[in-house]
Amino acid sequence: MNKRSLLIIFLTVFIDMLGFGIVIPLLPLYAEKFGANAAVIGWLLASYLIAQALCAPMLGRLSDRIGRRPVLIAALVGSAVSFTLLGAAKTLAWLFVARVLGGVTGGSISAAKSYIADVTTPENRAKGMGVLGAGIGLGYVLGPAIGGVLMVHEPALPYFLAAGLALANSLSALVFLPAPPRAAKRDTATNELSALAYAGRAFRHPRLGHCLWIVFFTTLSFSLFTGTFALLGQHRFAFTPRKIGLLMSFIGLMAAIVQGGLIGPLVKRFGELRLVATGALMFAASMALLPAAHSLWTMLAALALLGLGNGLNGPAILALISHEAAADEQGRLLGFEQSLESIARILGLVIGGWLFAQMEWVPYAFGAVLMTVGCALAALQIAHRKAASPA
Repeated sequence: MNKRSLLIIFLTVFIDMLGFGIVIPLLPLYAEKFGANAAVIGWLLASYLIAQALCAPMLGRLSDRIGRRPVLIAALVGSAVSFTLLGAAKTLAWLFVARVLGGVTGGSISAAKSYIADVTTPENRAKGMGVLGAGIGLGYVLGPAIGGVLMVHEPALPYFLAAGLALANSLSALVFLPAPPRAAKRDTATNELSALAYAGRAFRHPRLGHCLWIVFFTTLSFSLFTGTFALLGQHRFAFTPRKIGLLMSFIGLMAAIVQGGLIGPLVKRFGELRLVATGALMFAASMALLPAAHSLWTMLAALALLGLGNGLNGPAILALISHEAAADEQGRLLGFEQSLESIARILGLVIGGWLFAQMEWVPYAFGAVLMTVGCALAALQIAHRKAASPA
């Protein structure tokens, strides 16, 4: 495993997510200054995810053709331009253009996943994905706090800082990030599959299909949580926005602890599938417990369970997905996985708000059911692989 490359990727993703974390929690407040109502703000947030869902597979496929490094650098430059447009926006339409551009070039994470797949061995893949997850988690932990301080002084300042970070990040990647090894051979038949045909083939695969459903259920459940937790905290405990932000940072910190230091030894001891099953079960328990929490301490316990479960689940499932792709197909498959995450996030935001309006506990119960199914799929794979292994 190339430790230098992993360190550079960690810093690249951390700085990228730091900029993202600075901007996104404040975007609804920023959009209100341009006359946006709640419905328009919802579409503004979704526009990024829609553009990313459409373009991430194409960027992944492009990275298989021309290499991870140029796609990653181009995505970082695109983020810098998008953030600059947000800071310089004069109209609401300008905000939409900036967010769509951010989604179109938002392939830095899928390119980073593919890069890690290229520079790690299969047995160290989950550890490498954990490094990526730790960078994402720490960026989310620190970004909102920095953005909140900056916005007090000047509403556009967080966006220009994020743009500067993204530009500096692209330059550092250009100078310091080595190109990973390229696949020597290309699968022409696979490469010529249309997006729909490729998706159908991926979901029909006996091992990969289960993994993709687990990713979909996990992302959808987390989106149900993130889309309604502020409302739950406000209605149940009268939490302030500051306290809600700190609690969200607490989840990111729990996940980063697992992904940054524990995931490697745990994979060696238990294997990826058992960690996926355990993480999914912890996530399901957390979603079931959250609406029943009666104090800050019981809520913290449920949130810790959620963060730790996600920390176990995320790197392990990405490693399993990566194992199922040929070397020359990593970018396309992980780009498709990123697109699937974007679709699940959109659905979670839409469904979660509607379910919460019916009864506050319903989105959490739905998420608990989804994650229980995800745990069952992982357990089924464990049983299948054990039965298929020689005695």
